[in-house]
Amino acid sequence: MAESEAARPNQEAQEVAPEAIEETPPGVLSARRWTTGATALAAALMTLDITVVNVAMPQIGADLDASLDSLQWIVNAYTLTFAALLLTAGSVSDLIGRRKVFLVGVAVFTLASAVCALAPNAGVLIGARAVQGAGGAMVLGTSLALISGVFEGAPTRARTRAIGLFTAGGAASAALGPLVGGAIVEWLSWPYLFAVNVPLGLLILFGTVRKVPESGAGSGPGRIDYAGAVLAVLALFLLNYGLLAGAEDGWSELDVVVSMAAGAVVAAVFAAVQWRLGSSAMLDLRLFTIPTFSGALLLSFAARIFSFGMLPFLTLWLGGMLHLTPFRIGLVLLAQSVAIVIGAPLSGVLAKFLPVSRVLALGMTVVGAGVLLTVGISPSDGWTALLPMLVLIGLGAGLTLPHLLSLAVNVVPASRAGTASGAANSFFPLGTATGVAVFGVILTAKVDDVMSAEKLDGLVPGSATERLQSLVTAGQFDAVGTAVPETAREQVLTMAHTAYTEALSQIFLVAGIAGLVAAAASLVLVREKDVYRDEHRAQDEAEVPRKAAETTGG
Repeated sequence: MAESEAARPNQEAQEVAPEAIEETPPGVLSARRWTTGATALAAALMTLDITVVNVAMPQIGADLDASLDSLQWIVNAYTLTFAALLLTAGSVSDLIGRRKVFLVGVAVFTLASAVCALAPNAGVLIGARAVQGAGGAMVLGTSLALISGVFEGAPTRARTRAIGLFTAGGAASAALGPLVGGAIVEWLSWPYLFAVNVPLGLLILFGTVRKVPESGAGSGPGRIDYAGAVLAVLALFLLNYGLLAGAEDGWSELDVVVSMAAGAVVAAVFAAVQWRLGSSAMLDLRLFTIPTFSGALLLSFAARIFSFGMLPFLTLWLGGMLHLTPFRIGLVLLAQSVAIVIGAPLSGVLAKFLPVSRVLALGMTVVGAGVLLTVGISPSDGWTALLPMLVLIGLGAGLTLPHLLSLAVNVVPASRAGTASGAANSFFPLGTATGVAVFGVILTAKVDDVMSAEKLDGLVPGSATERLQSLVTAGQFDAVGTAVPETAREQVLTMAHTAYTEALSQIFLVAGIAGLVAAAASLVLVREKDVYRDEHRAQDEAEVPRKAAETTGG
């Protein structure tokens, strides 16, 4: 994030002369380089595993005969366990050591990747993806802390450069993931998407064991928030299961009603426990009394809904309905990635002249407008109909994303920076999971309406209706054609194409409106006066609880 003019003198004062940098012992320099390299490669690997899977959805669905809810869980299993365990991983690492947790995370992720590559059915793949997410949480929940520890006492510029390289690892994967994934799926097969993680994971393990020093052991609050971790996982699972099962089986089904109600209760208990534990909690809810902190997390959540949350449905349309190869799908989606790369430096330039809140509002407005442009997409449209939306989503994301993590950290006291960073990182995958679930509900509802038993009456047997609806929501249009009598094939396929594109149009409408709402929220919530200056960041632990008490009248 571009810093304000008021903050720059402090930064310049902290930077040391080149001679001081040269006096750094060679062993320390080596540890810093290896730590930066290992964490950056890990960030690239974890991000790649999100983007490449989206491109492979049509092939995975066809090979494993997976329904839409199974495909959604293949995406969500990773993001949900990642988000639920991220804060806990950081807290545990402060107690037992960050390198230990990082190494365990890489090992778990690598082993789970091998299981994903060998998965014989959707159930095994979903389970292995969940384990991958747990490993990813341990890796990314400790990466920034590892960098911070090894660069303790280093010049501000050196530490910033290392964090920039770490961030660049994830950004590069996000940009190239669809293309790389498409190439692997087209010229090899989708299991290789996961198999490639194994040698890279082993390389990270080797480098970390040999060259990355331990840090953080014994620096935590003294105990692990087991209650918070368990409640967070339960609440996320129950609520998302309710969304997915409700879309598939109907909202009046007993398991759907029970899971949604139980999820809401567990979420409320989680909030109560976190508030009572205060600074010892996995997520210190008092931080949310700082408007800019809440705004940063809200925008982190929204940004992923528009990017990764819509990707599965776009790839199913491109591959299943338009019959693009995985590599061509990757080329189409590359338009969004290239736009992000263009928007990110532009964001830094704009932040020199405009308040960050206005830069964020501009970015979310661009995203919302881009999505709304594609409302009304029809069965006769080709992949070029998506290009304006993809470019504008990418440009808006580029304007927005560089500021979010810095905002979340800069508006809290220094002693809470780890919690703030973990919270902001958690809301990225939560946005992905929520987008996939909510947009899946919209898709299923529209397909069920357009292809209802009444409208298919006389074309196919009544018993085939549910199967056809499931095939359409999973983007398996070729299978739809073979599942109906030849005399009705053209008419049913027309209905299927209409249902899917009308559903996409509704998804774009909801997402576009949400983008504009997020733009307005950034103007209201993100405030320059919330940002802690360097001279304020040494305040003691009581500062945030005191502010919270004043805000709530407590």
